[in-house]
Amino acid sequence: MTTPADQNDALLDLCRAFLQDPKIVSQPDWRKLVLIGEVTDASTAIFGYSYDAAGEGVLTAPSNGVSSDKLEALQEAMRQASPTGRGWLACMVRISSEGEVGADFEYDDLDRWSHTPDNYRQRLAEYADLPV
Repeated sequence: MTTPADQNDALLDLCRAFLQDPKIVSQPDWRKLVLIGEVTDASTAIFGYSYDAAGEGVLTAPSNGVSSDKLEALQEAMRQASPTGRGWLACMVRISSEGEVGADFEYDDLDRWSHTPDNYRQRLAEYADLPV
């Protein structure tokens, strides 16, 4: 069974992996990252948005599998700590350029933060206003 400290360490490892990925932090003068991770039995996916000081956002995603491995480790640590043994389906991680981190987890609706060709502009604007 994992402890809250293990879960925090797993979240920080994931955030470090995001920040060390040159593709995710490629937007000049980025100020905030909003990254969505989805973990199912069949697949793991990560996508998101990078925002600059003016609030202009661009789509982003990891350049390698390191972030996916860290995302799966976070989900497993949280699943082990859950009284039900149930893992979350999706998470939203927010990181500021000043080092602030926020995270939300979705246990029921895999599509809560879905990104599609039809809604990505709406999501881009919606997430620009989210606090870290």
